[in-house]
This record gives sequence, structure tokens and C-alpha cells, in this order.
Amino acid sequence: MRVVRFQARSFRNLGATIVDVDAPMVVFHGLNGQGKTNALEALGLLGSLRSFRTPRLSDAIPRAGGSFALEQGSAAEEHTALDVRAVVRSEGQTRQFVFMGGDGARRLQREERTVDAVTWLTSLRASWFSPADVGVVREEPLARRALLDRTILTLDPSYLSLARDHRRVLDQKAALYRSGRASDAELDVLDAQLVPLGARVTDARRKVVERIHSGFCRMYQEIAGGETAGVRLRSALGEGDLPDLIQRYASMVAAQRPAERERRRVLGGSQRDDLAFEVAGRPARTDASQGQARSVVLAWKLAEIQAAAEGGEVPLFLVDDLGSELDATRTSAFVRRLHELGAQVFVSTTDVGVVPRAALSSAEVCVVRVEAGQMLPAGDLR
Repeated sequence: MRVVRFQARSFRNLGATIVDVDAPMVVFHGLNGQGKTNALEALGLLGSLRSFRTPRLSDAIPRAGGSFALEQGSAAEEHTALDVRAVVRSEGQTRQFVFMGGDGARRLQREERTVDAVTWLTSLRASWFSPADVGVVREEPLARRALLDRTILTLDPSYLSLARDHRRVLDQKAALYRSGRASDAELDVLDAQLVPLGARVTDARRKVVERIHSGFCRMYQEIAGGETAGVRLRSALGEGDLPDLIQRYASMVAAQRPAERERRRVLGGSQRDDLAFEVAGRPARTDASQGQARSVVLAWKLAEIQAAAEGGEVPLFLVDDLGSELDATRTSAFVRRLHELGAQVFVSTTDVGVVPRAALSSAEVCVVRVEAGQMLPAGDLR
């Protein structure tokens, strides 16, 4: 898939400029504080329906943002909104995508028709790498679960429905425990829903880890000069196929109910799954250097894009602050591999000199100068 035209209105400091970006690599270039990362964030929002910088979309709406009407039953409510649009070539077709949202509401339009999130992500998806992602290796399991779940969504957008259903039931159970009035009958009803949903979530996670494992190991060796790495899913549900996971999870929730009542919280389950990375045979979370952690994340992202390429269309790939985390040699190798896999790459940088000219021809790179929130076409690198 490729974005050929892009516009962000009422999004942080960005103006309403329309820019043509029909190139294998697009560089948002400018001084700090001008809006380069904002442009990248807006594209990431289109490709994932979430920001890679903040969990609250309202943070991206300027004070003078516009509004849009969202039907709620029989009434139409006005919502302060951001507005991001793109023309995308995907699945052999050229379509227009419009994202309007904020304040807890959003509207997704593809070719002027309102669509759901799964339909949207089927034809427009993005993955990204930012300097903050390096911390995922050492952070709490929540960060690695998020990394894993984003990979699953990149490869299979239908996972979104499963993840939402699992989260909804889990939140209901947690709220019931907090109330201090959880009856066995109510918990039985929720567990009857939670067990198969949670088992399916863990099963999906395990299958994706298995799917990209060999690619991850190979990519890491390339990036790290021959050093080895590994990754596996660590889950309280253990190993086995889906029926095994369901049976084991059912036994687990029954056994831990007394402790959950006492603590008024949900204990073990799929919501505690974790990715266990290893570098040179040692746990990456405790023993990896900064350079090794960086290589782990890059290898994971490349393996994700490779798996997507093998399964169909390749998502967009966004790199914030190109050159801040990689030396020139690794930057060139990283971009070249993304290009070989067929990804359209968007990067932000203060220095176009870090763009790996040996990896791509000058005509394959489109430079967009960002100044005071305005995106100004600057041509290619020639």
C-alpha cells in the first residue's frame, strides 16, 4: 500500500496543506519544533487508529480545532475534532480515507462511506519505530504485550475485534471485584466468556511469535553483526493448541477465585502474557545493552514487515527522528531492507544528510519541508 496524497487539519500545529507523497521514501525535514513528528504521528494515526505519542487523541487537537457531527441514536452531537486525510493505493485500488475524531468519538470514512475499524485497517495499516520504542525491551510486560498486539493487528486486522471483546469482559470482571459484591453466579457468567476469549488471545499471540521467530533471529544477526537473539511467548496458560489453553485457563480461574476475592482484583490470565527476548543466550530485559535493545526492536519490526509482505500487502513504515538511534551504516541497511520488502517509508529528521542515498536513488525519495506547521513540497534529493 502507498499513500500518494496527505493532509492533516486541526492536528496539533499542522496547517491544512495538501502534499503529494507518491514515493517509496518520504522525508519530513525541518528544524526542531516545526511539526515533523506531528506529520508522522498523523500518518501513524491513519495507519493504526491510535497515536504513537499519546493514548488520548484529544491531546492532538489544537484549541481552535474544528468539529464534526456524530450520530448518537436519534440525535446528532457535535465533537471537537482533528481531521486527517489521505489518498491511498491499496488492493489494486486508489481510495480516499478520512479520519475525524477526538473527545471520545471518531468517524472513519473510506470513499465517503463510514466504515468500521477492521474494514479500515484491512486496506490501510502502518507500523513504526521511534526512539522511545527502544525502552520496550526493559519496560514492564504491558509494553511488550502492546508491541505484540500491534504486530498481530498489522498481520490480521480482525484481531481487533477479539482484543476488544477480551478487554471488555476483563474490565467487567475487574469492576465487579472492586465493588466488593461479586457473587459466584456473576463471576461464573463472566468467566464463561473470559476463558475462551483469553485463550484465543494467547493462541493468536503464540502463533504470531512462531510466525516471525525465524525472521526476527535472522534480522537481528544481520543488524548486530552475527550476534544471536531469540524470542518466545511467556504465558501462564502454557503451551498447546486452543482446546488445551481453554481447559488450562478454566482450571486456573477456578483455582484463583478465592485469592481474587481477597485481593479484589483479577490475577493470572492472558492479560499477563509477556514477550521474552534473549540476546546471546541471556534475558534481554535485564542484560541487554542499549545497542542490543535497539537491535532487538529493529529486528522485530523488520520481521513484522517481512511477514506482512509474505501474507499480502505491506503496511506503511514510519521512523521518527531518523539517525538518532542508528549509525549511518545501520540506517542504510535498515532502510534498504524496508525498501526491499516493499514498504513505503516515512521518516522525520532535522538533517537530510542522514537519508541513506546509497540505499535508494534520489528520485525515489520525496522531501517535504516542515516549517511552522506547514508541509511544503521540497522535491527529491537531487
